[in-house]
Amino acid sequence: MKKVVILIVFCSLLFLISGCSVKKTAELSDAEKFANEYSISKSNPFHYADVSEVLRLFDNQFCILFLGNSDCEWSAFGAKALNSALKKENISKVYYFNPDSITHKKNKKYEEVMDLLNIDEDTSLPVVCVINQGKVIDCVSYSVHEDSTINQETTKQLEDEYLNLISQYI
Repeated sequence: MKKVVILIVFCSLLFLISGCSVKKTAELSDAEKFANEYSISKSNPFHYADVSEVLRLFDNQFCILFLGNSDCEWSAFGAKALNSALKKENISKVYYFNPDSITHKKNKKYEEVMDLLNIDEDTSLPVVCVINQGKVIDCVSYSVHEDSTINQETTKQLEDEYLNLISQYI
């Protein structure tokens, strides 16, 4: 009987300790969620934006928007290269939007976002856009070719493209 009580106490303590140390997804910051989703550092400037917030970005403000999908290895590659470029340029906030999350809801807002960004269904992710004064000034879309591979050279190339895009408009 004594062994059963000790086992119950031990299991209870184990559940208590593990329950206190695990953050729920709802409690994670955007940077932490993005880090988990894209396997990058938790000290990143990414802020999740829904379709309504993306539309508000066109209200005469300057911002950078990253479109990607963490299920796509090329988007993950792009997120890492962009995060590196953002750190070099000391950018503190970048909006993140996953258009694939709402493609099944082809509604008016979705169509409006895609039109404003000048993106169609054939555009490959990732895409990084600079928005200013209510307009898309420039975008970098990494073209994936059948013979493309993720390596040091392609990572440096994409990071340089992002640095060039960002430095032109800061």
